[in-house]
Amino acid sequence: MERLKFDFVVKPTADGKSNTICINSIATPNGQIFGIPVEFQPTNLHQFITNNQNYVKVRKSLNTRYQTRKIWITLTDDISKIYLDEEQNLQFNDFYLEKILAERNNVESINSGSKKSFEKLLKKLLVDKQIKSETQNLKKIAKDFMIVKFNGRNSNAYQ
Repeated sequence: MERLKFDFVVKPTADGKSNTICINSIATPNGQIFGIPVEFQPTNLHQFITNNQNYVKVRKSLNTRYQTRKIWITLTDDISKIYLDEEQNLQFNDFYLEKILAERNNVESINSGSKKSFEKLLKKLLVDKQIKSETQNLKKIAKDFMIVKFNGRNSNAYQ
């Protein structure tokens, strides 16, 4: 692997008063995404990444809480030693990272087999919603036109 995609996120600190930039996940060029455990996410633990010129640009572009940036970083020898083992498995300081499902894999699975059934379900849902809204509107209109009898309990006869 010659590069990795790092997912940077601005998260609140433990006290909740200030923000810190964290590395949420790392993706490979073939689309596999690996999550980083919460205790290893702050960027102050990733010295070789913070010394990179791309990180300086990311730090300037992340301003508000929960804002994200995903950037590719070319692997140097030092970065490779920290994030990859001898067999090119993703790790961080001798801790293997857990693979998480890629978003595009979820989209592809929806598009492949269940697209037609999904469209039918949406059409039925829209028709049901329109019918329900029409009946609610008719009930409201009928209630507005009804005149309530004056039986003495009403405080104002003109109402």
